[in-house]
Order: sequence, then structure tokens, then C-alpha cells
Amino acid sequence: MISDDRLQAALTYLAETDSPAAELKTDVERKHWIMKKVESAIYLRSEGTVENRKAYAKTSQEVEQATNDWLDALAASEATVNKRKTESLITEIYRTESANRRAGGIT
Repeated sequence: MISDDRLQAALTYLAETDSPAAELKTDVERKHWIMKKVESAIYLRSEGTVENRKAYAKTSQEVEQATNDWLDALAASEATVNKRKTESLITEIYRTESANRRAGGIT
């Protein structure tokens, strides 16, 4: 059974994380764009065949760092998304339990 306090905690979390969740998602997109930009810049500065330039850019330290930054942002965003889903599920379970109580299904 979901308590009223647990429901309130879920609703509070959802209300307080609307903007932070959006900011985290934006950060993911920003860091992905930066990663691609860094890769392109290194590609343009390198020499050799097209395939060699691509390989050099993809394996550069700068691109690796930008990729790690992007993945860290993605992990933070996904953790928030998952927690928000859990809290939404808590509210749905509470609603179902309340409806069942009203119908006499549970006490």
C-alpha cells in the first residue's frame, strides 16, 4: 500500500524536477553537439586520406573526452528520467489502490 506521505513525496519530486529534467536533457544535446564539433575540427586539422582523417578524429583524446562528457550527461539525464517514471508509477499505484478501496476491493 502506498501511504499518503509516499504519494506526497512522489508528487513533490515530480513537481520539483520539471525544469532540472529539461536542463539535463538539453545538456545531453549540447554535449553531443560539442562532441561532433570537436570531431569535425580534428578531422579538418588532420592530414591523409579521408578514412585516415576520420579514424584520427574519432580516436583523438579530445573526442574521447567530449564523448565521455556526453555519456556522463546522458547517464545523469536518464537517471532523472527513470526516477521520474518511478515516482509517476507510485502515483498511479496510489490511484489504483484508492479506486479499489472505494469499490470495496481492498481495505
